[in-house]
Amino acid sequence: MSQPSQHIISRLIILSLSLLFFNSNVMASDEIKTFETSDSTEIDVRIFSAKGDKLLIGFACDQGASKAEEKTSQALAKDGVEVWMPDMLSAYMLPKVRSSLKDIPTNGLIKIIKEAQKTNKKVYLVASGPDTELILRVAQNWEDLHKGKTLGGAILMFPRLNKTKPEPGQPPNYQDVVGKTKLPLMVLEGERTPNRWGIQHLTQSLKQGGSTVYAKLIPDVRGYFFKRNDPNVPEDLVTSQMSGLIKASLFFLGKAHQ
Repeated sequence: MSQPSQHIISRLIILSLSLLFFNSNVMASDEIKTFETSDSTEIDVRIFSAKGDKLLIGFACDQGASKAEEKTSQALAKDGVEVWMPDMLSAYMLPKVRSSLKDIPTNGLIKIIKEAQKTNKKVYLVASGPDTELILRVAQNWEDLHKGKTLGGAILMFPRLNKTKPEPGQPPNYQDVVGKTKLPLMVLEGERTPNRWGIQHLTQSLKQGGSTVYAKLIPDVRGYFFKRNDPNVPEDLVTSQMSGLIKASLFFLGKAHQ
């Protein structure tokens, strides 16, 4: 797909679906459930219940700091998409820093996925930045444990999957998990970030494991747009309408199973 076409599609997704899916005056209630793994680790999961047939696991809960993610989860739940936010760092008593991600074992999230499947909903994963490595690792392990069966798909928001710092003129050196899963993937990247230029290479690398991969550029925003302390007007707008963007991503992922 050409860059102009991606730009047009992304803008249409944001403008049209935001009116359908976002209502700032409507909030969904949530509850916290605790699940215990086979090694007696207790994982608190914040659950935004919904009546629809889709369940989204991600938006890692970090003791009230994920305000945009919580509002998005509330809006998604009101529109029929259930959201589970597992607090993986607290469960394993890890500091809330990037280096902790590699220390999170996959068995905890696999336990959460198994519990989510008891709802009989289609299960999807979502993560942003370096957290995307963790859910790809979980997807690979899930497929290994379940004879290649995969989940509904995953949304990778501005994924940061390089193993080492990029070198000019050299192909990226990705994390080992890239290209090791059949999970359908949606890659979302900000148009105003240098990473946009590597999105085609990343997409092709993710496909190597058999994944159907979609990639969309979000117009006029930077990476980590909903986590920034200095958001511009487009970033504020997209953050407030992120539930519509995610619903559109789930629609594309659903097509991969047809």
